[in-house]
Amino acid sequence: MKILSSEMAQHYQISSLQRGHLIFTSFISYNGKILFLDSHLERLVKGADFLFPDIGWSQNFEKIKQYVEGVFKNTMDRSGDQSMNNNYFRLTIFDDCLHLQQKAFETHNDSLKLMSALKVKTAGLIPPFVKLSNYLESDLELARAKFKSYDDVLFFDYAQNITEASTSNIFIVTTGGAIITPTPSSIILDGVTRKKLLEKLQYLGFNIKEAPVSKSDLLKAREIWLTNSVKGVRFVEQFEELMFDKNDTLFQKVITVFGRYGELV
Repeated sequence: MKILSSEMAQHYQISSLQRGHLIFTSFISYNGKILFLDSHLERLVKGADFLFPDIGWSQNFEKIKQYVEGVFKNTMDRSGDQSMNNNYFRLTIFDDCLHLQQKAFETHNDSLKLMSALKVKTAGLIPPFVKLSNYLESDLELARAKFKSYDDVLFFDYAQNITEASTSNIFIVTTGGAIITPTPSSIILDGVTRKKLLEKLQYLGFNIKEAPVSKSDLLKAREIWLTNSVKGVRFVEQFEELMFDKNDTLFQKVITVFGRYGELV
């Protein structure tokens, strides 16, 4: 047990913290390079301006970028091996405060088992570029999924359209070979890796688009992928009773042009 003194507790008494108004972004460095830093910071300051309009966070974009790059450079200088310097970063904003966390990057399996969540998502007032630090419902769903030997959960809306997984966006490959991902909304985060993968595959001429995906579409899918800036692009090997073989898939082709985490972009 840790008892906070009045001085230490002041940090936790900020109004935005008490009400859960924290916005953040998570990203990684991979083989000595921070992946998609500009995109992460653009979404972060846009969301911060939405939550804290009197601060003017967008005006500090370059200062934030220089700060993050400076911290990263110091890390690389200390390690002496830039090519293998992989780190996890979490940048959080509340009110006029900025906090950067850094730790060693942990790899994740590139395939997983997925099941439906009990919680049904409903449209709200939060725009898709606001990434809030509130994952209670997702964590409860994940605990339930792990009890049933699954790795993640997939949320649906009341129309039985898919939205997103606990911390990942979703792509499906139809029987005809088209790639579809739901459009960002108040219940679907505009994920950075999602966006970069979409742009890369469009540029290369893949048949890919943003569109609603129903549960019946999902059950007929040839492949299912999840994207996350920290866990990368992952293949769903099982969705409830459906099994998927990763061999000779479009997923494998996509990894060769995009990379597991977007490092080839």
